[in-house]
Amino acid sequence: MGSFLWNLLFFGIAIGILVTIHEAGHFFAARFCKVKILRFSIGFGKVLWSRKGKDGCEYAVSAIPLGGYVKMYGENKQEAAALTDVSGSFYAKSLKARAFIIAAGPLCNILLAFFLYCFVNLSGVTLIKPVIGDVVPNSVASAAGFKEYDLIESIGGIETADWKNALLTLVSHSGEKNVLIEVKRDLGHGDDIALNMDLSTFKLEPDKDPLGILGLKVCVGRILNVISSVNQDSPAFRAGLKAGDEIVSVNGVASDSWYRTQEMIAASNGQPLTLVIKRDGVLYTTTLTADLVYDEAAKIYRPLIGVLAQAEPIPELTQKVQYGLSDSVIKAASDTYEMSLIIVKSAVKLITGQISAQNIAGPIAIAKGAGESATIGLTFFISFLAAISVNLGILNLIPIPVLDGGQLLFIAYEAVFRKAPNEKVQYILSLFGLSLLLFISFLAIFNDLKAL
Repeated sequence: MGSFLWNLLFFGIAIGILVTIHEAGHFFAARFCKVKILRFSIGFGKVLWSRKGKDGCEYAVSAIPLGGYVKMYGENKQEAAALTDVSGSFYAKSLKARAFIIAAGPLCNILLAFFLYCFVNLSGVTLIKPVIGDVVPNSVASAAGFKEYDLIESIGGIETADWKNALLTLVSHSGEKNVLIEVKRDLGHGDDIALNMDLSTFKLEPDKDPLGILGLKVCVGRILNVISSVNQDSPAFRAGLKAGDEIVSVNGVASDSWYRTQEMIAASNGQPLTLVIKRDGVLYTTTLTADLVYDEAAKIYRPLIGVLAQAEPIPELTQKVQYGLSDSVIKAASDTYEMSLIIVKSAVKLITGQISAQNIAGPIAIAKGAGESATIGLTFFISFLAAISVNLGILNLIPIPVLDGGQLLFIAYEAVFRKAPNEKVQYILSLFGLSLLLFISFLAIFNDLKAL
């Protein structure tokens, strides 16, 4: 219950900020163009609270908190035609002015992301370097030639300073045949190698680690195939395993990596396991059966034997970077551009089916992300807010009627053909756009509920 309220609180903060900035963009652009504003509302539906300003505008908070709107005087052709005084009417303004007012909302979201990234960069960023911890045999990554401790320097020509950037860039290249990935061996101290990775079959799936699909694991240190601790009353404890034991083989299959040992235990599915271990230079054989433990996050049962591996920390895997003012501005511009590019590519891949529609997230997923990022710290929450703000800005520019991009499309038509689109056509397209958005919204909520 506590986590639910926490997530709800920061969801409200995030949506409140993003919607207010978006609608403020429309509001101030309209004011600049001398358009009369009738209502500025945060939220849709029934008005819960309102106050009339000295400027004649009604400022309101409405019941459905997933958006907002700015109601302008003479907003469409029919309204404008019924007016005796068209001064201050939106529809009476020039095409450039109307386009500016409509585009100002999403552009303000993108601008907000830029300023938030500036703040994050000035505050100092802890980078988790994109170093490979393991390469699964016979995987896409193995076929590309990845090796343990490779440092990924760039993907498709885009530099990858940390894992977050590397992962987003990989996803944006899903469905592509040959993606150039430049790595530096041995934690960045070895040779520069150019790899070609086949991502043509790579498809993002909900509840699955994208790196795991490719056969990669994040490096968290030097993981040894040696036991560091044994849980009391676990299968390993009952089988006599001790801290310091090295696992040599599982069911007769040699294991030179803790990851391979994990995979063989995971594949046991409740069947007995015969382990050969080395203790003080002497080989021993023991048999045990893993306990099936339910994983709440993955919604599956996992075979576990109750041991942890020895891990040697690698300090250079993380790096604290403190940017000056000019560098933080340049980095923020780059962050905003790259995030925008990734969103556009992902949207295209979603339409073409290269990214599953099951990955469309709704308010529950956003609330969870807001709460989790806020739990980690203010900088993480602001980074999350920046990413969502770019999403909101870019997606609002998609040319779907009822979105800002659709309205800009109508204005572009009017600019080219010197007349507004047929009113009946606009109405039908708007109904189609609304139906599409409702379908996407229901799909997103369905995906959210399925992931609970």
